[in-house]
Amino acid sequence: MEDLHVALRQHFGYQSFRTGQEAIVRSVLSGRPTIAILPTGGGKSLCYQLPALLLEGTTVVVSPLVALMKDQVDALRARGIAATFVNSSLSDADRQERQTALRRGEYRLVYVAPERFKSPSFLSAMAGLTVPLLAVDEAHCISQWGHDFRPSYQQIAQACSALQAERVLALTATATPEVRRDIAEALLLRDPKVFVAGFDRPNLFIEVLRVSGDKEKLGRLLALARGGGPGIIYAATRKNVEKIVAGLRGAGVDALGYHAGMEDADRTSVQDRFLRGEAKVIVATNAFGMGVDKADIRFVAHFDAPRSLEAYYQEIGRAGRDGLESYALLLFNFADVMMQRRMIDAGRPSRDLVESAWEAARRLRQGSLDELARVCGVSASELSGAVRLLESAGHLDRGRGRDSQFAVVTGSVAAKDLAVDFELLELRVARERQMLERLVRFADTRGCRRRNLLAYFGDVEVPRGCEACESCKGSRAPAPLEVAAPPRSRKRPAKPADDGAPYDQEVFEKLRTLRTELARETRVPPYVVFHDATLRELARALPRDEQTFLAVKGAGPNRWQRYGERVLAITGAAQPAESPMVREEIADLSLEEPSSPSVVPEAAVWSLCASGATLGEICNQLRRTPAEVATELADGAQLGRKLDVVHLLGPERVDAIRSAARGAGGDVVAIRKRLPFPAALAEIRLALLAA
Repeated sequence: MEDLHVALRQHFGYQSFRTGQEAIVRSVLSGRPTIAILPTGGGKSLCYQLPALLLEGTTVVVSPLVALMKDQVDALRARGIAATFVNSSLSDADRQERQTALRRGEYRLVYVAPERFKSPSFLSAMAGLTVPLLAVDEAHCISQWGHDFRPSYQQIAQACSALQAERVLALTATATPEVRRDIAEALLLRDPKVFVAGFDRPNLFIEVLRVSGDKEKLGRLLALARGGGPGIIYAATRKNVEKIVAGLRGAGVDALGYHAGMEDADRTSVQDRFLRGEAKVIVATNAFGMGVDKADIRFVAHFDAPRSLEAYYQEIGRAGRDGLESYALLLFNFADVMMQRRMIDAGRPSRDLVESAWEAARRLRQGSLDELARVCGVSASELSGAVRLLESAGHLDRGRGRDSQFAVVTGSVAAKDLAVDFELLELRVARERQMLERLVRFADTRGCRRRNLLAYFGDVEVPRGCEACESCKGSRAPAPLEVAAPPRSRKRPAKPADDGAPYDQEVFEKLRTLRTELARETRVPPYVVFHDATLRELARALPRDEQTFLAVKGAGPNRWQRYGERVLAITGAAQPAESPMVREEIADLSLEEPSSPSVVPEAAVWSLCASGATLGEICNQLRRTPAEVATELADGAQLGRKLDVVHLLGPERVDAIRSAARGAGGDVVAIRKRLPFPAALAEIRLALLAA
């Protein structure tokens, strides 16, 4: 075998290894299972690329990042190293051509996404090849308790056996001791050698700054962007990404937005422009960053609090990879924490929704997730958690991209027999809340930021103090600049989803009352029982038996079993000729423009609240859900706006919520379970904030 330093110079042109690299490479070459924790920019890829050139056969590299695969393969080919990737970005002809060459043993490295192991053609191409090393990049994705769990990673251990890989290397930039143990167990690694190398980034100044609200945040970010760059600004939602981009552009800063709601080609174009230096700042959700190779990023800022310390440290690690002084700024406000808690809770779908989604998917067999959501009578965002669960359990295959597709894998499995572990889901949600609370404690600490982070990740070299955090050296945050508010456009309500055909208004109202009763009995939100669109279809079709019920869009066998008889008691008693029929016209559903130009839709809720309207009255007048209205009011109350919650919600309802909150530790989901009536989480939060 070649001398390591000679091979390093010959193949990569480097004179020496970075911290930790040589020991990791030697462990891999010895044949021992290895777990390597290296910081972002620490040179993880060399730890499998060099062994791949020193071992006989084809090394398989597993990565979730399509863009990273191409970049690394291009770099290897430029060095004369035979490498390729096989993923969904290729045409069928290109994929077949590469797999044919793979079968002939023409490559030293092949990069694949974990989903590729479900492809019979790929496994056939690998059959008979020697696989000296299976390298699993971003290995934290395999952990149920990691900050970026991906169900597809759970198939890797089985793939390792199918490939007969001689050794395994798992790599990640951030993993606590608990996640490392989970990686070892999930990959079936016996007595792995674990390397934790150099979490410390002394060139990165870390600061957490308490801010009053979004206006101050935008002002600080504008000052930061004008003071230097390139920089990355992370936000938790697409809406916030677009708001920040609008504010920065309005102030003359060349900023680009990046989020999962964009088309693949648009995201690629934005990323490429940022990497080429054509834009100074990129504002992104956490969909951006993994595998981005840009060494000169001078700052990473967080507009919203991230969901975990793992995500936070991985994201700020993208600054200063060239070793020069860089800055990480977390703009912290407790309202952000409440938003993250709501997002965590939204990721836990009810059993009813999961089963309804499964029954609908079985009928469709395959299609787009938007189509599945329409059939279920819910929005795509409401359905996303259920789809992830079904995919994780192996019942669905899910494609990638904005218009994600699904295909049923286990069509013979009934809803009652789904292999979905709802108890594990509860544990995972509790774990995510715990990770968020750890981030909050980190933000609240007055001690050295660097010391707290390194101790959390188990770095043995923990300093008592440092020269690069605001706790030790004072704040470096720039004073906020004035940001002109972008003009607010008045949005008209969306058109109704149905075709405007007439339906029985009296039956519709009775069905809505029934839905409220069923939701209260089953302790789920009303939309899980039936969406309004489905109720209209029922009031239009007036089913009288199982067959006519099942013919209604959005009904389905599962709902027939649970609610069918009680629905028919209403629809079957109606006489089409005797009941008044109404036709929904788009003009009738449009809200009138406010008579005063100062009253915009965002202010309408508070205007009605000030006039003495109750929550129900506000919802009816504005045609908005209680959750939407309560969220807006709760956010305002948290920022200091005054309102009479007892009048708004009713004294009995407020008393019940506050009684249920005793001993719940602020867990709004636990509080909701204790209530004798259904309530939106935002409504509970509203009652507690004003207590």
